[in-house]
Amino acid sequence: MEIMYMDYMNSEQSEYEDQEDNITGEKERKLVGYAKRKFSWERTSLTSIKAKLDKAHCNNLTLHARAMAKPRRSGGMSSRPAPDGPAWAVRQQVSTD
Repeated sequence: MEIMYMDYMNSEQSEYEDQEDNITGEKERKLVGYAKRKFSWERTSLTSIKAKLDKAHCNNLTLHARAMAKPRRSGGMSSRPAPDGPAWAVRQQVSTD
C-alpha cells in the first residue's frame, strides 16, 4: 500500500493518427495508443509489482473493454523527481558534493 499513490504512477501521452473515414472520406484524428514514460529512480521491484497490478487489472476487464483498450509503448524517460518513498521502490540519488 505504501506505493499506491499518484507519485509512483507513470505518466502517459496520448498518441493520435490522422485517419480517413471510409464512408465520408473526411480526415479525422483518432487515438491509437499511449506513450508511457519510465522513471530513472524506479527500482526493478517496483516495476515488477506495477506490471503484476496492470496484468490483474487487464484480466478483470470485460471482453468489450479489453477490445477497446489502446496499446501502450515505451515513451522515454519522465523528468518527474523521485518521491520520498521506501528504499525497495525508489533508487536514492547519489550526492556529487
